Amino acid sequence: MADPRDAEPVRDGSRLMIFLHVLRKAHRAMEGEVKARERFAKIVTRGEARQYIEEMMPRLLREREKRRQQRRRAHGSRPA
Repeated sequence: MADPRDAEPVRDGSRLMIFLHVLRKAHRAMEGEVKARERFAKIVTRGEARQYIEEMMPRLLREREKRRQQRRRAHGSRPA
């Protein structure tokens, strides 16, 4: 669902921009600097930021779960 503010620019220093930089760092760790930089450079509006968040969050959550499972196996822990 579109938000009426989707066309507004993302302001530097805003909480949204800070969150986007955190996502970019995770994106860079998963796919490399070039892909992350190219994708991040396309974000100008709040709508584009929302789209980036919607693209990245499922991937990041899957990666987090995969790493948790690896740690559990490495430490011999039982699944929760």
